Amino acid sequence: SRGSPVSITLYPMVHVGEEGFYKETYDEAFSHDVALVEGVRSPVGHNLTRTYRWINFEKLGLVRQPKTPPRGSVAARIVNADLRTQEFHREWRKVSLLLRAAFAFAAPIYGLCRRLFATRQSLARNMCLEDRKSADEILSWSPTFEPVNHSIIRARDQRLVECMAAELEGDTEKRVAIIYGARHMRAVLRELTRGGFSCSYASWRTIFSL
Repeated sequence: SRGSPVSITLYPMVHVGEEGFYKETYDEAFSHDVALVEGVRSPVGHNLTRTYRWINFEKLGLVRQPKTPPRGSVAARIVNADLRTQEFHREWRKVSLLLRAAFAFAAPIYGLCRRLFATRQSLARNMCLEDRKSADEILSWSPTFEPVNHSIIRARDQRLVECMAAELEGDTEKRVAIIYGARHMRAVLRELTRGGFSCSYASWRTIFSL
C-alpha cells in the first residue's frame, strides 16, 4: 500500500505436505519482523484434527504441518492471531448439540478411514481454493451448518483481521507474515483490498507432488 509503511506476505497453509514445503515456507515466513499464526488450544479442536492427524504420513512420504517455532528462536515476533480457548468454546456452543455430537463421532472415523485408504491423490482432491467462492461452495451452503462455519472459520477470521489491523497501526516500517490456513485468507484479502493494498508479487510453491 502506498499509504502504509507495512508490507504483508500471505502464506496460505494446509496441514499435510512434504517436509521441504514446510521448511522453505517457515524459513522465509519467520524471517519477517512479525508473524501472525493460528492455533486454538481446545479438546474440541484436538478431536476435529484427527481427520488429518491420523493419516499414515510415513506411507505417503508426507509430514504434518510443524508447530510454530518457539518465541525467540526465530527473527519474527510471533503473534497468535487466533481465538483463545474459552472464546472458541463459546462459539462452538452455539452449534446445536446434535451437530456437535455428530462431529465428535465422525471426526475419528474419518481420520481412521484416511489412515487406511488415503493417497496423495485423494488428499489433493478438492484442495484448490480461489479468493472467491466457487459455484459448488455457494450451492452447497446450508443454514444447518452455518453455526459450524462461523465457529471454525468466520469467528477466527475476525480475530485474524483484528490482529492484522493492530500491526498496520502507526508509522513503523515492518514486514508482516501471515501463516494461516488457506481458507482464512479470503477474509484477509478482502480487508487488505479495502485498506488500499494490492499484490506486488506472487509465487507458486509445491505442497506435495502426485
